[in-house]
Amino acid sequence: MTAFQRKLDILQFVPAAPRKVSSRQIFENLQNCGHDNIDMRTIQRDLVNLEKVGLFGLEVDKRSKPYGWFINASFKKLNLSLMDGNTALAFKVLEQSGATLPNSTVKELQPYFIKAGQILEQNNDSLLTHWLKTVTDAHVSQPLLSPEIDAASFERLKNAIFFKKQISADIKRIFNGGNKVVWKHYDRVNPMGLIKQGGRQLFVCTFGSLHKRRYALPLQFIKNVTVTDNECQQRYENIEDAQLIPLYQKQEITLTLLVKNNALFLLHGYKLAEDQTICQSSHPDKSVLTATVSDTNKLRAFLRGLGDNIEVIEPPKLRAYFCDLSERLYMAYKTAH
Repeated sequence: MTAFQRKLDILQFVPAAPRKVSSRQIFENLQNCGHDNIDMRTIQRDLVNLEKVGLFGLEVDKRSKPYGWFINASFKKLNLSLMDGNTALAFKVLEQSGATLPNSTVKELQPYFIKAGQILEQNNDSLLTHWLKTVTDAHVSQPLLSPEIDAASFERLKNAIFFKKQISADIKRIFNGGNKVVWKHYDRVNPMGLIKQGGRQLFVCTFGSLHKRRYALPLQFIKNVTVTDNECQQRYENIEDAQLIPLYQKQEITLTLLVKNNALFLLHGYKLAEDQTICQSSHPDKSVLTATVSDTNKLRAFLRGLGDNIEVIEPPKLRAYFCDLSERLYMAYKTAH
């Protein structure tokens, strides 16, 4: 094994204070883990070198023999004074996505975020700082201002998710096709996670112990959150699968579109599906696009946004939807005001 790997393995056998371990014990543990061609002197030199580096919190108690090696109890896994530019850039990017981190983690990382900002400010003309200014993860969303979210409730929701506790909260309900809005109080709500979807954050939850349906609620629909002492009564391990919330379950369809050739750039090189095909139609200025997709509200909104650049050919049900929509739009704009 390499010297680098040997040093990493050494650190695995050093306990946190107040416990200690001798170099002899570390040597024997390494031998039991497959480090055959080593001697005590090599391990002692490695320990001294690791202590001098200062990155790993390794310290030694020399008050009695054999010396006792340990990891400082207040060690925060990274020496702030030795943070380099690349590490600072990584922490700065992490800070920008901090809304999805547990509150305790954000609090723990604050010294690193501050140090990272200081390092990048001191090297304002560096390539790393230039990268931070010119590369970003932008989320395209609707041209709407984001709704106001109850900040205190959001923090409590994250705490409830982290500690796996039920909450009580006021939740906005919409009835009669959006004509009636009511805030209702709910107890025994099981927080199952947060999903960032389409530029907005959704709170995934269930209610009580028997009702199995999962709900995805916009954060602005939740206020007056209280974290209870009750354990969550339902579990949901893989939050990515929450895409399968019944609200979003739609059947797959074979979509066929007639697309103007000069409008194909609207896809920006993306595909609607892996099996998407595009071929020339009988119209010289149009192509036929075919793909297997899920018939969702998001798909229909995307197709509506393409306007008269496309014509839905198949399936008949989706074509009928756009025919009806076109007629209603025509009548609405035809009527004089």
